[in-house]
Amino acid sequence: MIPSVTTPLKHHIELLTACIIYGTVGIFMELLKDMSVGSIIFYRVLFGLSAIICYLAITGNLGQLSLKRKKKYLLLLGILYVSQMFSYYSAIRYLGASSAVLLLYTDPIYLTFLAPIILGEKNTGRTILALFLGLIGVFYVTRPEGGFEQLAFGSTYLKGVIFGLIGGLFSSGVIISVRFLRDEYNGLTQLVWQSAISLVFLSPFAVTLPGQVLAANLPILTLFGILITGVGAVFYIRGVAGVSAITGSILTLLEPVSCIFFDYTILGSPIHSGMLIGSFFILAAAIVVSLDNFDFLKKLVLGEKIVSSKKISWKKGLLRVLDK
Repeated sequence: MIPSVTTPLKHHIELLTACIIYGTVGIFMELLKDMSVGSIIFYRVLFGLSAIICYLAITGNLGQLSLKRKKKYLLLLGILYVSQMFSYYSAIRYLGASSAVLLLYTDPIYLTFLAPIILGEKNTGRTILALFLGLIGVFYVTRPEGGFEQLAFGSTYLKGVIFGLIGGLFSSGVIISVRFLRDEYNGLTQLVWQSAISLVFLSPFAVTLPGQVLAANLPILTLFGILITGVGAVFYIRGVAGVSAITGSILTLLEPVSCIFFDYTILGSPIHSGMLIGSFFILAAAIVVSLDNFDFLKKLVLGEKIVSSKKISWKKGLLRVLDK
């Protein structure tokens, strides 16, 4: 009798589908009218969280939401998560989705600095190379076609760049927090709690939103939340769980690609040469960082002894277990 062989194709499709869904964020941001960034995030998270809880109830997995240890770090994760989203969505408003998503993907640059301090890791030649590539990418992405005079103090362009870079910083904090909590809470549980926590901080934006504005945008907000936070997150977590770290890191590169594609084809946003060059360097940096995880996986397969847990690389570049 020939044993059955499990193919990772299903998980590949789930992960790719999630990244395509995430790439539609610019379209939704364009469709939503007269709403602040905070109110958009609140209702997106609210409807998405409701969809996830329904999913857990149907599958009989509500019990996994019980709180364990490290509860205060769940609070920290929620704060970092809402800060990341607020910065990212603000960057979309000022710069457009294409540039904003590339700046969000600069988190490997920050991890190069933060990992040795917080996680006790040592930078390798690869992480230094990734830092160099990422910095070149940021230079090209943030370089306006019309010249650097567009980066004048107080300009819309400069605000977008600052929000985008801050979003990348908070994203690196989210990644570190997720790694720290993963022994206690799985990805979906973390997503539920960080979403619930973010609703508390975002509630003032919801209260001040006029009722007629909410009513006018309600269908788009509902679809936005269910699709991005609900369906996208479930597909993402299921997909990540079924592929290797290096495969997941590479497949998630489809997110910025799909975001740029939708931004250009549907919204008609221009794509300048600097954006294409910058995207190449930023995504190359993410791949280089991901290779550290690939070496770690090979050590596990070969049974090599790891002396200290601090030497384990947690920098997975674009491999996110969370919604962006």
